[in-house]
Order: sequence, then structure tokens, then C-alpha cells
Amino acid sequence: MTEVIKILLIEDDEDDYFLTSDYLERCESTQFELTWVTDSDAALEALKERSFDLCLLDFLLGAENALDVLSILKANQFNVPVVILTGQSDAMVDEMVMRAGAADYLQKSEIESPRFMRTIRYALVRRDIENERIERNKVEQKNKAKDKFLAHLGHELRTPLTSILGYTELLIDDARNSPFQQELSIIHSNGKHLLSLLNDLLDMSRIMADKLELNVKRVNLASFLTDIHSLMQLNAKDKGLSLNVVAKTKMPEFIQTDPTRLRQILLNLITNAVKFTDSGTITLTIEVETSDTENQAEQAHSVLRFTVDDTGIGMAPDKLENIFHPFEQIEDVMRTNHGGAGLGLAICKELVCKLDGDISVTSRMGEGSSFSFYINPGDISAQSLEELTLGQLSVVEPANLNLQLTGKVLIVDDLREIRRLTGHLVSQSKADISYAENGVKALEAVLQADEQNAPFNLVLMDIHMPVMNGIEALHAIRRHGKNLPVIAVTAASRKGLKESLIREGFNDVIGKPIDRFALASLLSLYLPADNPVTFSNVEAQVSGMPTTKPFAPEAGLPRHHDSNVDIPDIMKAHSPSSPIQQTNEIKGSVVEADAPKTSKKKILVVEDDEDAAELLQLFLTHLGCDVVKSLCGNDALEAINEHRFDHVLMDLTLPDYDGYELAKMLKSQQSDCKLTIVSGHQADKNTMLSIGIDSSLLKPVTKDDLESVII
Repeated sequence: MTEVIKILLIEDDEDDYFLTSDYLERCESTQFELTWVTDSDAALEALKERSFDLCLLDFLLGAENALDVLSILKANQFNVPVVILTGQSDAMVDEMVMRAGAADYLQKSEIESPRFMRTIRYALVRRDIENERIERNKVEQKNKAKDKFLAHLGHELRTPLTSILGYTELLIDDARNSPFQQELSIIHSNGKHLLSLLNDLLDMSRIMADKLELNVKRVNLASFLTDIHSLMQLNAKDKGLSLNVVAKTKMPEFIQTDPTRLRQILLNLITNAVKFTDSGTITLTIEVETSDTENQAEQAHSVLRFTVDDTGIGMAPDKLENIFHPFEQIEDVMRTNHGGAGLGLAICKELVCKLDGDISVTSRMGEGSSFSFYINPGDISAQSLEELTLGQLSVVEPANLNLQLTGKVLIVDDLREIRRLTGHLVSQSKADISYAENGVKALEAVLQADEQNAPFNLVLMDIHMPVMNGIEALHAIRRHGKNLPVIAVTAASRKGLKESLIREGFNDVIGKPIDRFALASLLSLYLPADNPVTFSNVEAQVSGMPTTKPFAPEAGLPRHHDSNVDIPDIMKAHSPSSPIQQTNEIKGSVVEADAPKTSKKKILVVEDDEDAAELLQLFLTHLGCDVVKSLCGNDALEAINEHRFDHVLMDLTLPDYDGYELAKMLKSQQSDCKLTIVSGHQADKNTMLSIGIDSSLLKPVTKDDLESVII
């Protein structure tokens, strides 16, 4: 079909109109549709009624010229390309019309020459390029608007979720609510599910906007896989399933990847396998694959392949085509009410691609599914491959160890879920538990505990952590003259590792996942016994007091007793550092214990949502802090002028101040005060660094999150 080009001719000379029209009619390669007007007013009317591909404009139109007409067209936002027709060439005029926005200029004598057609073609090409630019800009503006909307939506949803989850946890922790534990647990579980959906949505938004950044680092593979197994084995056991980890080939000790994103992929796939499997087995298989290369000069490239197999409900082959597409769910799955936003597998696909790999799936209805993906593990050619040993992969049994021990234990691990698992086991000994997420935090906690005359009796230290690893942290603790027992926690099992760690200064070594009986043996060795104690003037307080704290589920795991939850006074009294008067039965005399020199940290909370501010105050009060609330920036500035604070926790979205601007002002008032952002928005790392903001927490926050930045 012949192309039709619609042209508007603005020309006040009828002879020139007929000349132009006649030439355009004789063109065989292109069909033209010509509309003729004689002035700018008629041109505006024609442009309002219909669209044109090109405008041919005579330079002189009676009382007005081409510059006037171009100005009028621009003022009325008509973007049609304009070619100026002149009686004779004038370099100054040509430059003026081009600066005014004309696409090109042409002498009228050239209308019947090939240059006329080339000029039209070039003008149309430039029009198409400009239209593409305009459309691209519109899409970019829409994406920016969408990103802003999702960021705002994320903040608005995270703030009420903070209150829902936080207050539910407080209710669960209260022994008076034990008759309602099931109902409260359902509320908490569904709140966690909402948070998971929100995180998926925001992750997908960042991926589609190409704003998801990787943090590639050196990862100990055995430790990483052991943590994965430890996190998922309880979920599998709850459904009567077995979860196996199998290495088909020898493995490198270390790989280079983003552990957070690789963990997200594996947890998503294993969680789906558990969700859609009612009986049988889930198996995670790992193998090193070496690609063949025809060019002998090229080195063979190794990839690390992960496969998650289940014996679940499976999927029909014709349903698999769209399984990795975002916002799409398989109808059969939806009918089984398994829920979800349809983003999990799409996120896995994008993350695998970012890790230089690919993902695929095979499945048969009623027989199960197999999800397989590979990633680039970095250069592993210099490493010797060894058999992968993850240790005793036994499920943590719920049976209580009934250890009559006391004292203080610090658990150090960069994974919050692993900290909680270990804390649950240690809590059965009645020990007081604290947490640290890396070696730097561990060192700070040890030094602060000594300053308060309440030292730790034992530290359980993970070896592989960011910021400062376990060995570096141990050396730092020893350099400060602290000789408390420190036990290395590691999933690595190479020959001579235990001896090597003990030479580094560790008192002992325990493998991951932690065996409860091995842990019980170590706790008995290093923690003081909970011996009978005679108390003065406390019998009335002790009578009728509960001896245990109720457990509550979080993320599918039992809640343990930790140091930021008020423990019964009877357990506090058993602590060697307790200020309560104790009877020394051996000497037969009463000894007055020294009271620890503790000072409450003064915290300023800046949060415009009253429920969220109240919750933060409750959490921080449970952590032994003195809290001042401010619901706006002005109140915060007044408070910081009146009091000295150890720490400021502040939201970024406030009614009267930009969060970062307020942070600058607060820092200028008290430069030695630590400052943490607590917001539904992801804080910008560069801005935080320039202002001097110490850390950030993404809502919803827990007591553990607050403790990790306050300690």
C-alpha cells in the first residue's frame, strides 16, 4: 500500500500553491495529501481539526513572516515539522528560521528538484525521532511517577504493619494472654504474610526499574547451605516432610556471589516446594558444572547449579510457559487457595539473571516439580574441590533440655533467623541472652557489659560475617584484655579446622546446624549452675510467680526468651551480677553483692504516626531506655535543645520537615549523638554518609532490630 503523507501548505501566492501541488501529484514513489491555507489563523484552524505529517511555510506572508508563524505554532504546542520556503537564499534568514525551530529551509526554485523530496524525507525522519524521544520521555516520567507511588505506598503500608506486628508481639509476650495465643499467632502470621507480599512488590518494582543492586562478596558455601537448611527444616517438619541437601560433585570452599539474593532465591523455591507438597521429600541438589570450550586457548568456565525437587502436586506442562512472568498465577494453584502475589518466581528469574545464570522448571501433575538454576560462582579454578559436609543435619527437637544454668550469653550471627534458632536452644538453660549481628557489634556489647559490671559468661561467635568476621572479633576482644570464653560456630568441616580455630584463641568449636546436646554440654561447662539461693525480703514476690515465659511463633519459629524481654525476678536473682543480697552458704556469712553501675540510655523518637511512636517507646522501654517522643520536626528540635540524647530514632516522612534536613539539624545540635533512620522508605546510603547518619531500619521493626542498633 502506497504511503500517504499529509502536508499543510501555508502560502499566500496562488501560483506557488499550484506549482507545489502539481509537483507533489506527479511523484510516483509517495502519495501526498495537500491542504492549502494562506495565513497563520487558517493554519491554526486546520491543525486543530486534523493532524499533519509536515508543514511547508512560505517565509513572507503579507504582514507576517515565517518567524511569526513559528512562534504562534510553538505557543499553541503544535509539534509538526516545518520546512521554510524562501524566494532566494539568505544565510542570515536561514540561520534565524532554524534557531526558531524550523526543521529545514528550501528555495522555491528547488521544488521540482530531487532536493525537495530529500528535504521532505529528512524532515519526516527527524519528526519520527522526535516523536520517539517524546514517547520515551513520557514512559520515563510514568515510571518515575510509578516508582514514587510505590515508594509512598511502601511507607504507608509499613507504618501500620509496624503497629500490627509490634503490638501483637507484645500481646504474645504477655503471660496474661496465654488463652489467646492461637488467635494472636494467626494475626501475627498473617501480618508477616502481608509484609512478605509488600517486599515482593517493591523488589519487583526495583527490578523492573533496573535499580536492584548486587552486593557480591566472598561466601563460605558450606556455612551458607547449612544456614539455608537450618532455616527451612522446621517448615518442612511441620508438614511431615523431609528436607535433604545433596552435593552431586565436590565443591569449592568459597564462591563469589550476593549471598542475600542467592538466599532469597533458594528460600523462595524451597518455601514453594513445602507449600505445594503434602507428603514425601524435598531435595536441594548442588553441583559444579564445567562448560566445554572448543577454543583450547579459552579456560573452561564453571557454574554452580542448584536444583529443588519435590514430590508435590505438580503442574501441567501447558501451564509452565508463564510461570516466571510477573503478576501471573497458575489457575490450578489459585483454586487451591495457596495465595501469593504471583511475584516470587518472577523475582527468582530476575535475580538468577543478575547472578549471570538462568532458571528452568519441569513438572508433571501429581508427581512433583523440579526447579533448576545456575549462577556464576566466580573464579574457583585456584581452589581444590572437596566433599561438601554440612554436619549433622538433624531437625531441632522441641524437647526441653531442662538445664539448670544461669549467666549471660552473647549470640553473634549475621542472620537474624539463625540468631533466633540458637537463642531458642540457649534459652532453655535459663540464661540471659543478648544478640549481635557482626563482630563490631559483638565487641561493643562485650565492652559495654564490662563497663556496666555485668559481663558475659559466654560468647557463641559465628565465623563468617560481614563488617568484621568471627576471628577478627575474637582478636579484638582479646586485645582489650577480655578473657571470657568464646566458642566458634561454623558449618565448615575441613580437616584441622577445630585445632586451627582453637589456636586462634577460641575456647571451643561447635558445628552448624547446632546440635542441642552438644550445645548443652558446652553450656554446662561454661555457665554457672543455678544453685539454690537464700533471699532476703523477696519471698512474697516469688510466691505465685511463673517460672517460664510463654513462647510465641515468629516466622514459623518458636519465640525464645531474650535479653530485651523482661525476665522473671527469680531468674534475675539467680544471676551472679544481681544486686540482691545473697547468702554464702560455704562461709556462713551474708555478702552484699555490688550493684552494677548501669545508666539508662536516653533515646529521642521522632515519628509522626502516634501508634508507631508509642510502639517504639514500648520496645525501647523494655530494652531499659529512657524515651522522649516527638511527633514532628519542631518538637524534635525543641527536645534536643533541652536534653542530651544517646540516640535518635527518626522517620524520614514528617509533616513539617524533610527527614534528611532535620537529621542535619539534629546532628549539628548534638554531633556525638547516634542517629538511626526508622522509615518505610529505603534510606539513601550516600545521603546517610554525607550527613553522618549511623544506621537505618526498614519498617516494620522488631525489638531485636532496635536492640541491634541501640546496644
